[in-house]
Amino acid sequence: MPRPGSPTPRAMVADDDLALGRIVEGISNSRFWASSLVLVVEDDAQDGVDHVDGHRTVALAIGTMVRRGVVDSNNYNHTSMVRTIQDIFEIPARTRFLASARSMHSVFTSQRDLSSYHTLTPKVPLDEMNPPLHSLSGRQLWAARQSLEMNWTHPDDVPQDVLNRILWWDSKGYNVPYPSRTSGERKQ
Repeated sequence: MPRPGSPTPRAMVADDDLALGRIVEGISNSRFWASSLVLVVEDDAQDGVDHVDGHRTVALAIGTMVRRGVVDSNNYNHTSMVRTIQDIFEIPARTRFLASARSMHSVFTSQRDLSSYHTLTPKVPLDEMNPPLHSLSGRQLWAARQSLEMNWTHPDDVPQDVLNRILWWDSKGYNVPYPSRTSGERKQ
């Protein structure tokens, strides 16, 4: 959030990426690495839009039997991850949703790669802070004021449409139109 005095959204993402990298590096240098699989997906992926669809997200599969350096564009969802875990452990699907979910078999390979992971140093300073209100104008000022009013004490208790717009403009630029969710929705 562009909340004045708080880390910038890109600094927060860099911090999260660094933490995940350190976790994976730790596992990849442990005696458990050969039989490990780490599946990562963002929380609330359905909330927000990208250039294709508001229901897309990035998912990561990390392990010695996962194809490396590959982008798999198959259509998976959270249930696909659960189905994949059940398939690995030979747990029968107990719901029709799991039974019909697409398992993520295409991300795996039969060639085990035991090389360890080394955490990358973020290119974004982790202490990069949002500017104060007095230095802002236009949409950037509006976004900062909206951010200050948001109540983060309860999960999912913030105005999602406002939050999505703020994050879009913060990452894309405050002059870039917010994408429409449907062809008939007006861009702002």
